[in-house]
Amino acid sequence: MLSFILSLLVTSASANVAVKFATIAPAGTPWADSLEEIKTRVLAESKNAIKVKTFLGGQLGGELEILQKVRRGQVEGGGLTCGAMSAVIPELDILEIPYLFESNAEADFVLDNYLWKPFQEIFQQKGFVLVTWAENGWRSIGHKSKLIKKPEDLKGVKIRSQESKVHLAYWKRLGAAAQAISTPEVLPALQTGVVEAFDNTPLFTLAAEWQSAIKYYTVTDHIYQAAVVVYSKKFFDKMNPEQKKILLGSENEQAKMIRTNVRKLGDSLIEVLKESGVQVSTLSSSEKAAFVKSADGMAQQMIKEIGGKSAEIYRLIQEGKAAFKKK
Repeated sequence: MLSFILSLLVTSASANVAVKFATIAPAGTPWADSLEEIKTRVLAESKNAIKVKTFLGGQLGGELEILQKVRRGQVEGGGLTCGAMSAVIPELDILEIPYLFESNAEADFVLDNYLWKPFQEIFQQKGFVLVTWAENGWRSIGHKSKLIKKPEDLKGVKIRSQESKVHLAYWKRLGAAAQAISTPEVLPALQTGVVEAFDNTPLFTLAAEWQSAIKYYTVTDHIYQAAVVVYSKKFFDKMNPEQKKILLGSENEQAKMIRTNVRKLGDSLIEVLKESGVQVSTLSSSEKAAFVKSADGMAQQMIKEIGGKSAEIYRLIQEGKAAFKKK
């Protein structure tokens, strides 16, 4: 979900500072609306000294390209899904484990109260400044020619995977023939038959027009995908205290605004999918249970593969989930 690049022009008495900030999110989406709100705030708080220009729809490349440009300081800021960010911060891939979270409220509680500070530190160590959590939402499965109702239906299916160890491991576990493909290349891959299926949220599916290449969409809600807004630490460290304060805003408090914008469309997106000619199916409780079971043991598997601080991150997630249930 979510890769932003803004171009901020920070003007001071001494010099002009150009700040690029990018996204794969198309115009007219809640992600773009959220960026517009950030732009308005920055402009007002800086008294027109910091001007924001957005580059939407992958104008500066796919998520991995944007990620590397931000890391190198070639691009000053970005909005990226945690699945994409995991290429540099592997611990984020723990958040991509299927059926890790049970609801938006649970995910919000854990991310905000248990993972915000630990990940701020990890991001700093890897050359990024974590500004706020954002979100892509709940990922489900689209297919060109058949309805997916059980894990076995994915055996041998040529499915597009996000460039994430967890995503690739999950599809392998289900026997699917997964291919990691950059977001801008997914629609052509579907149209030409390179792949026949994908997983993503209803919102992103419609925003990227992937629904035009499929006939079936199964609401599996198998991954809640968080996202982030970040700055290059190389760039950020050059800013003066006032500029830093304006660029950061209220930090993670902005997550509430972004989540509200993404979630406000709700179930209406499913109706839009249906109106576009896609047959939509929601799993029954027993069908959902089979998918949940298919992810058994993935946490332990991925902690071993990812290493780093992944065991600690997973421990904090479980601690947070337990605290949420006691609320």
